[in-house]
Amino acid sequence: MKEALKKAIEVLPQNVSQDAQSMMRRMVAAMQTDVAQDRQLANASYCSLLLKLSEADLVREFDLAIQEAMQSIRTGAGKANGFAAGLSLSMSPMDDTEAGSNEDFSTSTALFKKICAKAKEYRVEGVLAFDKEIFLAALREAFTKARVGSAEVASLLPAARRALNTELLNLYGKLDS
Repeated sequence: MKEALKKAIEVLPQNVSQDAQSMMRRMVAAMQTDVAQDRQLANASYCSLLLKLSEADLVREFDLAIQEAMQSIRTGAGKANGFAAGLSLSMSPMDDTEAGSNEDFSTSTALFKKICAKAKEYRVEGVLAFDKEIFLAALREAFTKARVGSAEVASLLPAARRALNTELLNLYGKLDS
């Protein structure tokens, strides 16, 4: 079991890099569904149209951000945390909408903690580099570089966090099995 987890963590940067585009496409589709079902979102149709029009940019920019993050992880786990922290600082206008973030990520965070505990028990290193923060930073960077306005991002971010949570559950589920 220890060797399987160690091997999975070793190949995870490559697998995440390869799957980043499809991950973002699934997230955009989930966000569109979420926005369409949100009865309290005042500009739901505009947000849905915005997602549709900026999907290619979001996919491209998320892929580039994930590639950079995974390269940082490959060259050293400490740099991956610096990557996420650097992006978080540059994204301060969106941070006001992060109040519900802990709730949005509760299921993936619980699974990640379980994997971390297992890795600690087996003395396997490197799993901490795949915390949700690195993926959330890549998502924020994708929205910014796709030139989605901060007001629209504030409207879309709750749906984006829920979509990312689902993707992280899938990713962490593979590590847990």
